[in-house]
Amino acid sequence: MPEERTHPDGGRRPNGCPHRAFDGSRCPGSVLPTGWCDRCGRAEQGPSLPDLPEDPRDLGPRDLLTLPDRAPRPAGERLVRAETPLRVRMGCSAADCGITFAPPYTEGPVPITGYCPACGARYSYEPELSEGELLRDQYRIMGPIDHGGQGWVYLAEDTHLGDVVAVKGLLNRYEEDGARLADVERRNLVAMRHPRIVQIRDFVARGDGSGEITGGYIVMDDVGDGTLEKVVEETRRGESVLDIEHVAAYGCQILEALVHLHAGGERVFVYGDMKPSNVVHHGDGVKVIDLGGMREEGQNRPPAHVTADYMAPETAFSGLPTVAHDLHTVGVTLRELAHWAVDGVPGLGTRSFWQVVERAVRTDPGRRFADAREMAGQLRGALREIRALRGKSDPPEPSDYFRPSPQLLGARLGTVPGVEHWLERPRRDRYEPPVAPALDLGAPTPAEIAGCLPVPRRYPGDPQTARFEVSSGYDPGLLLDQEDEKPASVEICLHNVRVLLGRNTRADLELAQAELDTADSVPGPSAVRRWRLEWHRALLALRHAGLHDAPHQITEARTHFLRVHLELPGEYAPKLALAYCGERLGDHGDGPTARELYEAVFARNPAHGGAALGLARLALRAGDRRAALDVLGRVGPGTLDHTVARIASLRIRAARLPGADDGPPAAGFAPLPAPAEVDAALAELPGLVGRAPGAGGPSLSEDEALRLRTELHEWKLDALHHRSDRTDRPGTGRLDARRLRRLAPPEREQRRRLESLYRQLAARHRESVTAHEHLVDLVHAVRPQTRI
Repeated sequence: MPEERTHPDGGRRPNGCPHRAFDGSRCPGSVLPTGWCDRCGRAEQGPSLPDLPEDPRDLGPRDLLTLPDRAPRPAGERLVRAETPLRVRMGCSAADCGITFAPPYTEGPVPITGYCPACGARYSYEPELSEGELLRDQYRIMGPIDHGGQGWVYLAEDTHLGDVVAVKGLLNRYEEDGARLADVERRNLVAMRHPRIVQIRDFVARGDGSGEITGGYIVMDDVGDGTLEKVVEETRRGESVLDIEHVAAYGCQILEALVHLHAGGERVFVYGDMKPSNVVHHGDGVKVIDLGGMREEGQNRPPAHVTADYMAPETAFSGLPTVAHDLHTVGVTLRELAHWAVDGVPGLGTRSFWQVVERAVRTDPGRRFADAREMAGQLRGALREIRALRGKSDPPEPSDYFRPSPQLLGARLGTVPGVEHWLERPRRDRYEPPVAPALDLGAPTPAEIAGCLPVPRRYPGDPQTARFEVSSGYDPGLLLDQEDEKPASVEICLHNVRVLLGRNTRADLELAQAELDTADSVPGPSAVRRWRLEWHRALLALRHAGLHDAPHQITEARTHFLRVHLELPGEYAPKLALAYCGERLGDHGDGPTARELYEAVFARNPAHGGAALGLARLALRAGDRRAALDVLGRVGPGTLDHTVARIASLRIRAARLPGADDGPPAAGFAPLPAPAEVDAALAELPGLVGRAPGAGGPSLSEDEALRLRTELHEWKLDALHHRSDRTDRPGTGRLDARRLRRLAPPEREQRRRLESLYRQLAARHRESVTAHEHLVDLVHAVRPQTRI
């Protein structure tokens, strides 16, 4: 029989690899007869990857957007021998020739120095500077440490300041464009001063015997050799752990540098050659290095240097890197890093992170992010979600794309019922079992969802955005006309759509559709406003669903919300909208569940009562009263949502749950609470009455407290009767006078209490004869039978 091995997680697998995978999961490979795993390549008896903490909160950094401190290796350990630069393809020095030393021009190993086989121009890829050489009587060369696509990099001692610097020269000293290449990079480094970009310190010109400048050496801060390429290599060897939070933090800091490059005013610069080897983990942050490939957007001389595996598809044809190209290279870089990262996250996990990467690397440049700032914002949102799902708490950050809704969706679950809760019941006599109405879970209707979701912020580039900022000239409830003398405004159309949806008639829905069609026809930056149109299409579909009782319209709304989510994967508003749709329609196997979506929103914002109430409703439908109470207990104090959550908790604790009479109960399903649980809820109620404003907790009026107390006592009577009369299922058989006379003492006492509460309700509603009589009937129906 094959030998069985115990895996660290406790499972046993025949011939299974005993190591973990890089992402933290169990390696799925098998050990070959050679003793090595066929998947991860590690020896069965060899060292494992570092152990990971069991608590998700201990994975990754403690604080948001932080990286572990990394010190560079000593200078002497970083020097390398001068040998053929295998990572670049050597080419001719002559600009007019421009051939690459590869078949059909040459075969076999290419010497470091020599002459072009096509035109005879001389070339040399040997390091030009040697140990001990002194540049301009200040920088003593220690030796080469690396090379990029366009130049050798050396370490040198600054004899004036006494520290170590990096010196960059040309890769091919005979490059005809050498002077221009060096000058372009020098000017780029001088112009682009930013904490995330390596800092230039000096420039030493180089000339020939005639005094003509033929190139130069750029002197920069030494930021070490901890490139992200080396970070991956150390992770692969098991020397360190790369976490998905580190990867996202790398991405956010890289994008900080690109925001600075791309937002250069009238001149937009493109980095061009982003990849792991061009980013250094220095100290507790990153430094972007090797700006030799940076060009002003649209500039093609000298030709930009790009790396084929990272460049955008369109760049292969145009040869001109763009902002969209830069975002693509960042996406590929993050994808490569994440392959080696631990990504253990509960719930939705790293789905949002991967959706950010997917948008960045789309084939169509027009469907990528609009700019580096937008990509950074969505990546930061995905990182916040990962940390929240791991149980970490970060300060809230307002969204750049949505305004929070002032209305709470699903608040009925945490609202004290009005007197109509009793007036709308059918009249009953004293011989009917005291079965209380089941708890209304308060799931929001499609119309409520459409009216209470967060509202998209206005696109700042809209020609009439300023019109909405003038309080004296803007009424959010009135329809607005387009101004003839100004360009058509998409935001005016979308404002009108929201106003019309609030009216909720068939004619208004048709007008709202016409406004959406107009908005879609207005020319403009589709990459910026496309998701706004999809959001309003979803709202319109929800209104149709409510008006026409058409579930397929909710399916259509979910499709539109999903498109918004894919455009803005770091935002929680689309997830919240998808969760409501999923709750109404039921979960599908092709996407996240409503529970996962609600949890992602609630973990990120514990004060969000709408998500907490959604989770509570899902738990109650599954018959899990305790889970519903637990999630509502997590709602942050000091907010209106906390008040609703507290009241909902009291009602859930005491309530008859829905589904009690719909066939056999599910395993563990208790539709009625224990009477002691109702007593505990009643004991909390006095502490919620009459609190002073700003006291930091829920506050109920005397009338609200009476109605809530009545509802809780009804459920207690239901529970007591159910326990004392198990032979007759409540709601199926009538009582008789004999049984009413022989009530158990607890039930008799509970009927007297409820009788008193009904009398108080009746006394408060004498203004309506019908309402008063209905409440008096409840008094007679619940009064215990007198013994005679």
